Amino acid sequence: MTSPLVRTTRLATAYRRLLSSADAPRYAAEVDEHYSPMTLATLLRRGDVELRRAAAMALGLLGNSRSIDPLGRALSDVDRGVRLVADDSFRGLLLRDAAPTHHQQLLKVMHLTDGGEFAAALAPAMILVEQAPMYAEAHFQLASCWHGLEDYPKASQAYVGCLWRCRFHYTAWQGLARCQIMCGEYLAASKSLERCIDIVPDLESARVQLRMLRRRMRRSDV
Repeated sequence: MTSPLVRTTRLATAYRRLLSSADAPRYAAEVDEHYSPMTLATLLRRGDVELRRAAAMALGLLGNSRSIDPLGRALSDVDRGVRLVADDSFRGLLLRDAAPTHHQQLLKVMHLTDGGEFAAALAPAMILVEQAPMYAEAHFQLASCWHGLEDYPKASQAYVGCLWRCRFHYTAWQGLARCQIMCGEYLAASKSLERCIDIVPDLESARVQLRMLRRRMRRSDV
């Protein structure tokens, strides 16, 4: 059996080769030969900086549903490089965390919501949520539809559905806060934003939003 030291050296070597060559398929193949997603998740939590970056990158290529939470926790890693790599991998896995046909349906919904066509996206988003009820990103896109249509209670409900399936979905926390603000639920919104910032300390837009909300809350107390 290969010793942990040798496995670690292989991961670091493969990662350094990736940085110099940008050959992601080769990196995935080399890592997949010696590491399971579970082992990579352990290295993401316990390894040195280089290994945490390497594990975060590898999980984005080779991870599964169980890899989403470890990557979510890594979004607040002390090293900014780890946070950036983990974020890319985290968001990629969220999109792919479903059967291929559901992933394709999601991309069509996203195309509509990205273009501001929320009414057109609503029906396919609702169908996707019904077909893939555990697909967190489908719930997020449904929330985006309701949000864009300014139905904030339904959007809040859909954001909560997304967060129930992925508690690290920081964009859903931020969207939920915006809906709570529109509904006058300022204290709940501040807690949602605090949770968002706990997950992603680098998210400056959430920090600005929280500062503005706190000023509004102070003025309302006067």
